[in-house]
This record gives sequence, C-alpha cells and structure tokens, in this order.
Amino acid sequence: MKTIKIQEVIKEKRLERNLSQEALAEAFDISVQAVSKWENGLSYPDITVLPKICDYFNISMDALFFGEENGLTLTELPDDGIYRVVQCVGKRVLGAENWEEDRKIPLLIPTDPNTKINMEIWGSAEIEGDIDGSVRAGKGVNCGNVDGSVEAGGGVNCGGVDGCVEAGGGVNCGGVDGSVHAGGSINCGGVDGDVHAGGNVSCGDIKGNATADTIKCKKIGGDVNCAKVIIKGKDHKKYHNENHYKEYDEEYDEDDDTEYDEN
Repeated sequence: MKTIKIQEVIKEKRLERNLSQEALAEAFDISVQAVSKWENGLSYPDITVLPKICDYFNISMDALFFGEENGLTLTELPDDGIYRVVQCVGKRVLGAENWEEDRKIPLLIPTDPNTKINMEIWGSAEIEGDIDGSVRAGKGVNCGNVDGSVEAGGGVNCGGVDGCVEAGGGVNCGGVDGSVHAGGSINCGGVDGDVHAGGNVSCGDIKGNATADTIKCKKIGGDVNCAKVIIKGKDHKKYHNENHYKEYDEEYDEDDDTEYDEN
C-alpha cells in the first residue's frame, strides 16, 4: 500500500516557490492555520480544494497524494483539434518539471491559408514561420507573426500579434492588437490595449493603461503607473497630458524618432 505524503508534497512545493504559509493560504482563500495543519499531517485539504492545489503547483493528483508523478499518456490527451507538441518517455507525457526552457523544440509551421492552426507546446519552442492562429507554450516561444494570441510561461520573441500577449518572462514583438502582460520587460511596437510589465517598457503608442518601472513610448492613451515616463520624438508636446504624468518623473527624448511596426 502506498504511503500518503500530501503534507510533505504541499510543504515541498510551497518552499520550491519561496512562498510563505500566509501566501499559500491567501491563494486558496483559507486560513494560515489550515495550511499549517496540512503540512504537519494534522488534517487533509477539503476534497473541493484538491484540484485547485494540483492546478496551482501544476502536478497530478497522484503526485499530490503520493509524491509520484505518473503523468498523462498520449491516449489521455484531449481530441480538441489543437496542434499539440509534447515530450514523452514511451507513451508517458513529461510534466513541466522535466521541461528545459533553454532547449527549444524546433518546429516548422505548414502553410495552408485554409487551415487555422492553434498550437500548444509542452515546453519551449523555436517556430519557423507565421502562425495562423494562437500559440500557447509552457515555457518560452520564438516565432513569426501570430494571427491570434500568445501565452507563454517564459519569454516571448515574435512578430506582430493580432491578439493579446501574456508571458511569464520578457516580451519582444511587433505591434499588438490586444494587451501585453509580462513578468519581465517589454519591447514592442504599438499596443492597442493595456501594458503591464514586471520590468521596463519600450514601445510605440499605448492606447490603454500602462504599468511598469520605466515607460518609454510616444504616447499613452490611458492611465500610467510607474516611476518614470520618457516621451519619445520631437512632437512629444503634442501628446503631453499632465493628468497622466503629474505624479511621475517625466523626461523627453527628442532624438528618438524610432518608427515602430504598428501591425
């Protein structure tokens, strides 16, 4: 009979992410005392919370209970029409703990104007060509233009994006028709939505709100939350809005007339 190790697994996964018991309790909307009881083997999580814990730590139910990661098999993957690229040992699909972000899977996208290709990569990918659809990667992704949205657990390097971009790392891309959210810095063309970066932002026009450490752009249509705004180009006074910038350090870079790809 297998030994239940749920208390060890929860504590181990929490420490791997440098989380306090308070942070974990907040994530699951429970008390700190409940987390403490889990980790000390005094009680088990409620059955309704178990799937949330698995999703949060990206582990299977077997791994949560017994400290073993059996993983999915190829036959268990959904038949949903998504072009899915996975890494396997035999028929067992490798989980995120086995992916290497720096080792990107090389992919060549078939060119068929009548076929919309939505992709999901379990790992990192180096994609040659444009994607006529959306792409989702567990780690980083490099590709051409994307006729949809991009979601990645790591960094994103791509051409223009017709949808939104969400990345756990930095983003380097062309124009974005939606919003851009990144855990790192953002370097892109014009953005039709909001911009939120864990680092700095350098881009063309931002039509929505912007949040970052330092923002360097031509104009911002929405609200600004940052330490410094640098307005680029000789026509900066045309776009100056004191309501946007009065609470932040503001600079001008009249010599920077970089033309960004707004598409």
